[in-house]
Amino acid sequence: MNIKNLFGKRNEIIGGHFNELRSKLGVANQNEEYIFSVRTEICNQCPLKNGNNCNAVKWMNPNTLEVSDHPKDGFIRGCGCRLSAKQRSKLSLCPAGFWGGEFD
Repeated sequence: MNIKNLFGKRNEIIGGHFNELRSKLGVANQNEEYIFSVRTEICNQCPLKNGNNCNAVKWMNPNTLEVSDHPKDGFIRGCGCRLSAKQRSKLSLCPAGFWGGEFD
């Protein structure tokens, strides 16, 4: 990711960490927390999940869930994000299209 893209995503990153902190402090919005918990369940089923990260060295076909070590047509690359924060970012989207846009 280049520096321009990183700064363009700063609101996503900051928002996710802020909502993660709100959750840990017990002051989170419960409607938002429900959506974040659904996102967590989706990620927990994803073959690209590696610990608390989305594996950026693997590719996956979102339709078949087939995983590859190299790019293929129709495959997406894992984003590499720390999932516990990304799942709590209202602006973020799953690169495979499994979640995101719930707050639009």
